[in-house]
Amino acid sequence: MASGPHNEHDERREHLSLSRRSALGVAVGLTAMGAQAAAARTTNVVDVVVVGAGFAGLTTARRLRASGHSVVVLEADERVGGRTKPGRIAGEVVDLGGQWVGPTQTRLLALAKELGVSTYPQFDAGKNIIDIGGHRVAYEGETPRLVPEAMPEFIEVIGKIEAMAAKVPAAQPWQAADAEQLDAQTVESWLVLNAKHPAVRTMIRLMTRAVFSAETGQISLLYFLAYAAAAGDFNALISTRGGAQDSLFEGGVWQLAQKMAAELGAAVVLEAPVQSISQNNDGVTVATPKGDWRARQVVVTAPPAIASRIEYAPPLPAQRDGLTQRMPLGCVIKVHVSYSRPFWREEGLTGLVLSDRTEFGPWFDHSPTVGSTGSLVGFFDGAPAQRWADRPVEARRGQVLKDLALYLGDAALSPVEYLEEVWTRAPLNRGGYVSVPGPGVLTAFGPALREPFGRIHWAGTETADAWVGYIDGAIRSGERVAQEVAAKL
Repeated sequence: MASGPHNEHDERREHLSLSRRSALGVAVGLTAMGAQAAAARTTNVVDVVVVGAGFAGLTTARRLRASGHSVVVLEADERVGGRTKPGRIAGEVVDLGGQWVGPTQTRLLALAKELGVSTYPQFDAGKNIIDIGGHRVAYEGETPRLVPEAMPEFIEVIGKIEAMAAKVPAAQPWQAADAEQLDAQTVESWLVLNAKHPAVRTMIRLMTRAVFSAETGQISLLYFLAYAAAAGDFNALISTRGGAQDSLFEGGVWQLAQKMAAELGAAVVLEAPVQSISQNNDGVTVATPKGDWRARQVVVTAPPAIASRIEYAPPLPAQRDGLTQRMPLGCVIKVHVSYSRPFWREEGLTGLVLSDRTEFGPWFDHSPTVGSTGSLVGFFDGAPAQRWADRPVEARRGQVLKDLALYLGDAALSPVEYLEEVWTRAPLNRGGYVSVPGPGVLTAFGPALREPFGRIHWAGTETADAWVGYIDGAIRSGERVAQEVAAKL
C-alpha cells in the first residue's frame, strides 16, 4: 500500500518534467519565430526621417531634399495634410480643417503661388450680426458693436492686450520681463480684473474661444499674449479683412499639402504610425508597423501631446516630457452647411454671426465662387465642442440649424447638405487647431518646445516664431528645422 502514493508522486514529477520540457520547447520555438520576424523586418536607410506629413513635415522634407539629403516622411494617417483635410459637400470640395490666409502669412501665400493655387477674398459685403448680453445689432466693418456704454471699455481692453503683447517676444515668451507674473494668470483671471462691463467680458471670452478653441480660464495669459505677438497683434487674429480670415484658396488649402506630397513621391509613407524612436552615437532608428528606418537625424512634427505617444529610448528629458503632459490641443468641431442659394445675402447680410445665445458659432459665408449655391462654415469651439463631441451627428446637426435659424430665419432649417469634422474625436489628432498651455507651463517648460534632444528635432506650428497655430507657422517651423538639421548632416 505504501508504494501507491510513491508511484503517483513519481508520475506527477514525470508529468511536470514533461510539461516544463514542452513549455521550454514552445518558448524556444517562439523565440526563433521572433528572431525570424525581426530579421524579416525591413530596415531602410536615409539621412533624415520626418515624422508627420502635415505642412511642417512636408516643408521640412522638401527643403532637405533640395539640399541633397535623402528623406522619408512617415505619416500615421491614410492621408497627408495634418490639421488640414478635404471634404465634399453639394459637389464642392471644402476644407474640414484650416482654410483661411491673411496678408502677412507670407510663407503660405508664397507656397500657394509656387504651386499654382490662387486665393479669393472672404465675402464681407453687407452687415455682420452680433448678439451679446441681449443686445443684438447688425453692423458693418471690423469693429464689433456692443451695447454703447460698453464700447469705451472694450476699446480700452483691446488696447491693453495689444500693449502687453508688444512686450512679449513671440519666439521665447518665457524671456519676457514679467513672464512669471503673466504666466501665473489665466486670460480669465486677468479679464475679471480689467473688464467690468459684462458685455466686454463676454466678447473677449467669445473671441478667445474662437481663436484658441479653448476657454479663457484654461489659457495662460503669457501664451495668449505671445500668440497675439506671433500674429503681429491681437487684431490680426480676430479680423477678416487684413487679418487671419482675409482670404481663402480656390479648391481649398489642403491641396497644397497634396501637391507637396506628390512631389516627394515614394518618400511619403502613409499609414505608418511611429511606434518608437531609439537613438545612440551611431544614429537613430524609427520603428513603424511598415518597417524600420535608420537615419542620422529625425524630425518630429506632431503637436507635443501627440508626440508623447511615441516611445523614446533613451527617454525624453524631464523638461520635454513635462511639456508634453501640459500642452493639450483645443476642442473644435468644424461644420459646413450648404443651401440652394446664399439667401442671407438677399437680406444684406455677410453671414458672419457672433452670439452668446448659441452653442454653434461663429460662422461665416463660404459660398462657392461659381454657381448659385450658398454655404456657411462655422464651429463648435472650446466648451461647446466638449459638450457636443460625443453626441450623435443628428443632434449636432439639429443644434446647428436651430442656431442658424435664430439669426438667418426659417430658410436656414432646410439645407441641401450638412458636413462636419469632429477634430476632438479624431484618433490621430484629438483636437485642434493648436496646443494650449495653461498657467505656469511656458515659464517652466517652454524652452523644450524647440530644444533638440540628441538626434531628435521638433517642428510643427506650436514651435513657430510667427503665426503660431496657423498653417503659415507650420511652414515656418519646417523651414527652421530643415536648416537646423542640415547643419548637422
